Amino acid sequence: MRLAVVAAAVLCLAAPATADVTSAKLTQSTDRYDHAVLGDALEWGGMQITGAGRTVTVTLPPARVFEDITARVADLDGDGMAEVLVVETDIARGASLAVYDMNGRVTATDFIGQTHRWLAPLGIGDLDGDGLPEVAYVDRPHLARELVVVQYRGGTLTERARATGLTNHRIGDSTIAGGYRSCDGQAAMILANADWSQIIAAAWQGGRITTRTLAPYSKANMARALACQL
Repeated sequence: MRLAVVAAAVLCLAAPATADVTSAKLTQSTDRYDHAVLGDALEWGGMQITGAGRTVTVTLPPARVFEDITARVADLDGDGMAEVLVVETDIARGASLAVYDMNGRVTATDFIGQTHRWLAPLGIGDLDGDGLPEVAYVDRPHLARELVVVQYRGGTLTERARATGLTNHRIGDSTIAGGYRSCDGQAAMILANADWSQIIAAAWQGGRITTRTLAPYSKANMARALACQL
């Protein structure tokens, strides 16, 4: 088993809007969605979010699941308060990237628009050197293979750039490959090219994504790339 809405989600024990998130965990395993993109038939119907000495419980409606390997806690907009980033899927309309705080769901990208269509989070970090974080994910890593950079500002996720021919997940894998790195002050997103033959470093500067090839793909080389050894 893998570890660890908008509509009609149940939120219990609501905390003040100013409460900082300290941890989050996916809960309520369910087989109501038959995608199994992460290697088994189970997804998650809920999430527990903890902060300011309180825990809130999010329960998704029957038409939704959290289709992810973890709930990521990070300060997504640089305001000093952490949020939760997670893949939330509508069974009929596919995946979206959602942001939660102690009061529940704040915002999300649009659902992809079709069942059995997924996105894979890649990382969170300052990609352009302005001191504020960006979020990167791959839209449909098995089909479209598009790297997307978004910013969370003012309670909204806004797309800033998109590049094709890149991926970070293979169907059935229980993990997501690659991630974010900063080597000698140079930020990069590390992932694979479309056919998994090469490891790619992608940078976001000046509003566009640029790429360079680091090495042939292998798990060992991926680990070296993330450790700034390539």
